[in-house]
Amino acid sequence: MKEKLKIVFVQAAGSLSETGGFRIVAGYADRLQRRGHEVTLIAPEGGTPKPRTLKGKIKNLFRSTRKPELAATPPFLENENVEIKVITGVRELAPADLPEADVLIATWWETGEWIANAPPEVTKVHFVQGHEVFPYMPLERVQAVYQKPYKKIAVSEWLRDELREHYGINDTFLVENTIDTEMFIPLQRRLKQSQPTVGFLYSVMGLKNSPLAIQTCRRLKNIYPDLRAIAFGSHAPRPEHKMPDWIEFTVKPTSDDIATIYRSCDVWLFTSDSEGYGLPILEAMASGTPVVATPAGAAPQLVSEKNGAIISHDVDAAVNATQKILELTDEDWSCLSDNCLETARRRNWETATDEFEAALLSIVNGKQAEFIKN
Repeated sequence: MKEKLKIVFVQAAGSLSETGGFRIVAGYADRLQRRGHEVTLIAPEGGTPKPRTLKGKIKNLFRSTRKPELAATPPFLENENVEIKVITGVRELAPADLPEADVLIATWWETGEWIANAPPEVTKVHFVQGHEVFPYMPLERVQAVYQKPYKKIAVSEWLRDELREHYGINDTFLVENTIDTEMFIPLQRRLKQSQPTVGFLYSVMGLKNSPLAIQTCRRLKNIYPDLRAIAFGSHAPRPEHKMPDWIEFTVKPTSDDIATIYRSCDVWLFTSDSEGYGLPILEAMASGTPVVATPAGAAPQLVSEKNGAIISHDVDAAVNATQKILELTDEDWSCLSDNCLETARRRNWETATDEFEAALLSIVNGKQAEFIKN
């Protein structure tokens, strides 16, 4: 019989949101719970961070073991099959806040600090969905977390390579991300739009390089005056990004709206400079939409000339690759679309959860699962 574990995913303050990274965490938590494990999601509610004084650090470390006050569960998580704890009044979690666990899983560099002083008999795992060494982060602290002796589970080959190159970590488990493809798959075979249509995900984060997508659309508009451009994002476009008013933009669309946007496009632009995985690639492909992508995250493993194009971080390359797809015959474009669906279907939640569960069991037992990609 398979061993059952008490698993706690530790989230950062304010991170229980409908972002791609947290959707992955919530997906694993729900499915592991259904498989008989005891799973908890825990996070501080957040708010204004307090100064990291020595007195504050000591007070936080030895916080009373009183039962922490819990905030209301975010509405979009109410149907999840896991216990969700949101601790009010703090931005950081102390060891006393953490539930009893066999496995503590850090999901962000700060959470890697929080679990460090948990009892030594508890297995600590770092679930790496991005290389979080950003200019606005405390570099030394972030790097120190990656160097902690936690076993790592990474979501892409690029991340595994980063851990090897920068931190000398050679035993990272690779469990690639997935999506619920049924949310996106079209009801019938896709045909190219009568009006050339390009889409992209907009982000205010610099590493997503949304200006490259916007510049590409501007150039394409000169080639195709009837071009339709569609974008969505969690924030309104910043003025400095100069998004043209002819780009149709939706803030925080519903899941159904997102699927409709993907399926309305002939080409999806993925322009990130750095990415842990890049779920929009899979989402677009599951909608039957070819992807023109920079070589960030999992793009090199997912995108090829059979379903899109890998390009350099350059507007000329993006325009040329997109134009090539837009100029395909209807049948050739539909073949490209068919290949996208085939790529998206290669991963599914059951397979991914098999691999994630096997990684956890192997880590707890000090073994390496044979089918985990190393």
